Amino acid sequence: MAFPPKLVVEQFTMMDAELFQKVVSSPCLGSTWGKRNKPGNEHQTPNFQATVDHVRRVASFVIIPCLGDPSKTAQDRVRVVERWIQVAQVCCGRPSGAPL
Repeated sequence: MAFPPKLVVEQFTMMDAELFQKVVSSPCLGSTWGKRNKPGNEHQTPNFQATVDHVRRVASFVIIPCLGDPSKTAQDRVRVVERWIQVAQVCCGRPSGAPL
């Protein structure tokens, strides 16, 4: 929460770009992704799986500070949500604090 929203967005963008560059379309288009849970297919889509795992980690960055600590007050949670809204605004190309 100490980092400026623009810096958070830049770091997420760099991580996303690195992962997205490794994803190839054939596993997605060839239905390989849907067969990944069958025995022997676990490693057929490693780059796509890494991207999905990254998205889940990013989601946990938002969820855990809001809900993971039962000692947080409602006001603490509000501040965390407000900060993630600022990050989302920068992601959308709006200055932090601009109305959605």
